[in-house]
Amino acid sequence: MGEGTGRLDRIYADEHGRDGLPAKPREAALALGGEIASVRSELDVLLAELDRRRHNALNLELQLRQHGLGLALTTVAFVGAASGFVWFSVWRARRRRRLIAHGDRLRIALSRMMAHPERVAHEPTMFSKIVTAAVNAALASLIKKTLDHAVAQALPPRPPLRARPTRAIGASRADGDRVAPDAPPRPMAVGQ
Repeated sequence: MGEGTGRLDRIYADEHGRDGLPAKPREAALALGGEIASVRSELDVLLAELDRRRHNALNLELQLRQHGLGLALTTVAFVGAASGFVWFSVWRARRRRRLIAHGDRLRIALSRMMAHPERVAHEPTMFSKIVTAAVNAALASLIKKTLDHAVAQALPPRPPLRARPTRAIGASRADGDRVAPDAPPRPMAVGQ
């Protein structure tokens, strides 16, 4: 953007007089045509390079040849990290299941209990009870509103139900017929 406009300005200044009208219109047109042709050729070179790079980027064989070692090392690193994590988790779980580990944890818990017996089983204060109840109520309300909103968004809107007139069993219809207790309702006319 804006590259090469200085050359066009010089051509324009050389070819035009003081009043801005072209002194030699044919020469100015030829000069501008030459400038346009050179800009087009530069654009053609740039577009050809972009096209070549696009083809190279999307060529999987070429990418594997160029970056095969890096891809292999990355894959080995990810698989090694995942298997190391799994192995460490299994090793730690087995270690915690041993009887000696249970005894160590029991010894630590008992020493902590003897050092601070007030922390073992203390009664919550009135303030903590009130705060806990308020937080529980707020969370319950938030969860209910969130679920209501999610259900309303997930389900299609239902058309409003029209109230059907009800009659007592054995009551007469508008045309004077008696209705049997087990008779199905008769369809209503549009204007009723």
